[in-house]
Amino acid sequence: MIDVWGVFSNSLWILGLAVLLAVWSYAAYEAGRRKVKVRHIVNELGYALALNAGMVLFLAGMATTEKRGWARGLWIVIGLGVIAESVWRIVQHRKAAALSTDERQ
Repeated sequence: MIDVWGVFSNSLWILGLAVLLAVWSYAAYEAGRRKVKVRHIVNELGYALALNAGMVLFLAGMATTEKRGWARGLWIVIGLGVIAESVWRIVQHRKAAALSTDERQ
């Protein structure tokens, strides 16, 4: 009999790492095309949010496969920190967009 929960929880962290690798790979390609450093590309909102989504998937997989309560809590806290950082990035991006539209008027 297949352990469905085990397959699901392990697929979360595998999918998260796949997303991280794909985003980093595409950012490296884009950086080469634009002739800038990769860190400039991954700091753009879309890339940063995609990296954070991959990290949240990875952390969710780690939390669901963990047996110890304290370690599971630690994975969850780190995941909440990544989510908070994503929200902060979105807020900062919207503030910057609002300031730039105010300056144009």
